[in-house]
Amino acid sequence: MKLHTFLASSLVFAGSALGQTSKRYCDAASSICYSGWTGGNGVTIGIALPDKSSPNFDTVLQIVSPVANGWVGFSWGGTMPYVPLTIGWVNKAANTVIYSSRMAFGLSMPQAYTGAEYTYLKGTGYNDTHWTLNVRCRGCSQWEDTEGKIVSLDSSSAASPFAHGLSNKAPIQPAKNTSVFNVHSSFGHWSLDLTQGKNVDFDKLVAANLIPDAPPATTSTPAPTSSISASPSTLSTSVFPSSSPGPVQTGIPSSCAGVSTFRSPVLTANGWKAVKVAGNLVQPRGLIFDTAGRLLVIQNGLGITAHTVGNDGCFIVEKTVLAQRNLNHGIVLSQDGKTLYASSATQVYAWDYDAATSSVGNSSRIVISGMDNKGHVTRTLAFPPKHPNLLVVSHGSNDNFDYDAGNVKVGRSCIKAFDITLTPTDGYNYPTGGYQLGYGLRNGVGMAFDADGGLWEVENASDEILRTVDGASVDIHADNPADEINYIGDPSKENTQWYGYPTCYTVWAPDLITDHKFAIGDQFVLTPNATFADATCNTKSVPAKLAIQAHSAPLDAVFDKNFTHLYVSFHGSWNRNPPTGFKVVQVPFVKGPNGFVPQSIIAQSNVTGYTDILWNPEVEHCSTTQCFRPVSIAKDRFERMYVTSDSGTEGELLLLGRA
Repeated sequence: MKLHTFLASSLVFAGSALGQTSKRYCDAASSICYSGWTGGNGVTIGIALPDKSSPNFDTVLQIVSPVANGWVGFSWGGTMPYVPLTIGWVNKAANTVIYSSRMAFGLSMPQAYTGAEYTYLKGTGYNDTHWTLNVRCRGCSQWEDTEGKIVSLDSSSAASPFAHGLSNKAPIQPAKNTSVFNVHSSFGHWSLDLTQGKNVDFDKLVAANLIPDAPPATTSTPAPTSSISASPSTLSTSVFPSSSPGPVQTGIPSSCAGVSTFRSPVLTANGWKAVKVAGNLVQPRGLIFDTAGRLLVIQNGLGITAHTVGNDGCFIVEKTVLAQRNLNHGIVLSQDGKTLYASSATQVYAWDYDAATSSVGNSSRIVISGMDNKGHVTRTLAFPPKHPNLLVVSHGSNDNFDYDAGNVKVGRSCIKAFDITLTPTDGYNYPTGGYQLGYGLRNGVGMAFDADGGLWEVENASDEILRTVDGASVDIHADNPADEINYIGDPSKENTQWYGYPTCYTVWAPDLITDHKFAIGDQFVLTPNATFADATCNTKSVPAKLAIQAHSAPLDAVFDKNFTHLYVSFHGSWNRNPPTGFKVVQVPFVKGPNGFVPQSIIAQSNVTGYTDILWNPEVEHCSTTQCFRPVSIAKDRFERMYVTSDSGTEGELLLLGRA
C-alpha cells in the first residue's frame, strides 16, 4: 500500500484544542468529520457516521498515535469482553498501518472476529513521529452480546461509552492481523457525542476515500467465529496419536505422543514433574473430570470439549461436547455426574449429561441469570461435597474499583449459594436470589473445600492503586495490595460478613507505605480520613487468612487428599515490572482447634506461607503471550493435576505430579 503522510497536524478542530471531552473535528484531506477524543498519551480516536443512520450503519474509525505506541486498541462498546475491538499497529514490512478485528471472551487475548468488515481509507500510514489508521467498518455499530442479544450504537447519543488500550510493545508478528500481542500498558474509559460525528453525504465521502486495491491485512486464517447459541451441538470426534498401551500408570510420562513441546519452558521443584498433554487449544479455562474419567474443558470462545485419558495420563481422544462461544470459565458436574453446569458472563446453564458418551441433552436450562457483563466476567461454579443441593457461584467486580460492590444488595464481588432443588422455572436472579457467602471479595475466582466442608477463596486484589500521603497521591501499585486467601466458612449457612473491597486492602510491601508502620497481612485504606482510617478496617472487615504477593493473580485452588496442602495457580501479572506469578504453588495447611488454617502466617520476615512447585524460568521475560499462565486445576484419582494455560492464541494443558 502506498504510504500516506496524513498525520495529526492536519486535523482541523471545531472549537478549542481537543481535550478529555468529545469534540467535532474534520480531516482536511478527506473532508470527513469526526467526534473525537484525545488522551494524555497523544492518541486521538475519532468516529464518523452518516447523518441519517439505519439500525446497523457503517462507521469510519480514525486512530492517530505516536510511533512510540506498539499498538492501540479501540472498544466499540466501552468495555473489553464481548464487543467488537479494533486494534491498529505499524507494519513496516508492507510500509503501512494494519488493522486487526478482534473480540474478547474474557480478560484474555482477544480472538479474531469476522463479524466486522474493514476497508482502508486514504490517509492510512506513518512517518517518524506518528501513525494513522483510517478504516470504514461494517459491523462495528451492531453486534451480539454474551447471550446473543443485539446491541447497537445510538447515533443520537450525546454520551456513548467507549474505551481504549495501548502498549509500547509491538505485536509479535506485525505483518499478521491475527498476531498475538502483549497486554495493554495503559487504558481508559470515556464517551463521545456521536451527533458531533455525523456527516452529510457520508457514503459519497467514504467512497471518495476508499482504497479498494489495498492488500488484506491478514496472512493467516482467523479463529472460528460461530455465533453464540444456547443450543448445544455435538461435533465430530478427532483422535490424538494413540497413547502408549499397557497397564495404568500413576506417575508422569516423559512425553505425550504427537504433542509439541512447551511454547515457553517450565520448571518444577525437586520431586515434581510436568509434561504437556495438549496444545493448540482455544484459551482453555475451567476443567473437571466426569464420572467416566474424561476431562471436560471449557475453551473460551469455543465451548466444551471432552478428552479421553490414556493409561499413561496422556490424551487419546478429543470430542467437542458443546459449541457455545459465550461459555468462558465456570464448569461443574452435579455429584451424581448426570447434570453439567457451565457459565457465561451473565448466566449459568445446565444440561443433562451422559458420561458414557460424553454428550449433552438437546436443550439447556437457565439456572441463574442477571449477572454483570462488564469487568471480571468469569463465574466460578462449585458444589460443596457435603451439600450436593447447593450450587456456589462467585461473581467478581465490574471494574478495577467497583464502588457499588460495597453494597451487599448489588450482587457483585461476592459469593452466593443457590439451592438447585428449588430453582424457579425461569432460574434464579443472581443479585436477589440465593443467599450470601460473603461480599467485598473483589474477584474470587478459585474456590476449594477443606475436610470439614469449609469454603476457601483465592482473590485477585486491585491494580494501579495509589495511597494518599500528606495530601499527595503516591504510587504503591507494584507491590500492593496483596492478593488473598480467604476463609468463607460453612456454605450451608448464610455469611453476610464484609471482606473489605472496595475500601480495605491487604499489605504486601509495608515499606512502600511511608505514613504508617504496617506488617505484611495488615489492612489499609487508600485515603485515610477521620471517617474511615486504616484501623477502621480492623473493626469492620474480615482480614485475609494468608497474603499472596501482589499481582500474582490466583485463579484456582485445590486441596490434596489429606488436606495438608492447598495447591493454587498463579495466572501472573499484567501490570507489574518485573512480572510475577506464572506458577503453581503449594500452601501448607494444618487443622487447629478452630478448623483448618494455613500453616505459615505471613510476617514481616518475608515468610511467604507457600512454596513454588511449577514456574517459568526468567519470569522477568514473561508476558501474557508467551509464558505458561496457569488457570484451572483438576486432580485425577492418582493426585496428579491437570492445569490449563490460556496464554496467547495457543492454549496449553499440562500434567503435574510427583516424579
